[in-house]
Amino acid sequence: MGIHTADAIVLRQYPYRETSALVTCLTDRFGKIKGLIKGLRAPSPSRYRSAMEPLTLNRIVFYDTRTSTLHLISQCDLLVGFPALARDLEIMRLAAFCTELVDALVELDEPQAPIFELLKRTLGRLSTGEVEPMATRIHFVLRLLRLVGFQPQLDECTGCSQHPREPRAFWSARQGGLLCAQCLHEDPKAEEIPSSLLEVLTSCAELEEPRELDFQQATAIQQRLDEFLRWRLERPLKTMRMSG
Repeated sequence: MGIHTADAIVLRQYPYRETSALVTCLTDRFGKIKGLIKGLRAPSPSRYRSAMEPLTLNRIVFYDTRTSTLHLISQCDLLVGFPALARDLEIMRLAAFCTELVDALVELDEPQAPIFELLKRTLGRLSTGEVEPMATRIHFVLRLLRLVGFQPQLDECTGCSQHPREPRAFWSARQGGLLCAQCLHEDPKAEEIPSSLLEVLTSCAELEEPRELDFQQATAIQQRLDEFLRWRLERPLKTMRMSG
């Protein structure tokens, strides 16, 4: 049995029996973990105070039994609560979407430090209230998809692996990215994507910070990314249904 300390962003929390809770966290050193916290929901004043709520950053101590994917969290201290997120419904929904998408894409017990940093920076950016939500959402989705190796194929045709002949490139969420005109039979419903929009989409995936987008560009890109996620995820995200 190992004892570990880590910084953890809480993705989900569930009641367990009368006073305990099950949590899913993304940690800086150990990736996504599931843990049991005894006494978190006790009616008496909890030593955990406001720690371990979803969308908070905590420092935890947990026991790794190596015989189960459920770890025992023995200590948790709130580091950052991001209280400003709750002041704007749109921002709160976006933050919840980010954590739900991480939970859906990241495997358990695999170190994912870059993803932890991406989520931490994004929540911090959203908590300032000085962001453009759609551009922030697009950047987060594209960076996360790239980090987990799940990104749309943007540099070559998903059918023949050749570079699409500009300007005739088509977007196919079902096929996982671009199609050239010769492979359009793979998805006859694929829509032509302008080269200017493809350039913006590609650059957003490469940049470390969100790129400024006009409303028309952002709307077109978000629509295509949402289509991609609906085809690629095993289960639809609740936060996508709410925003839709």
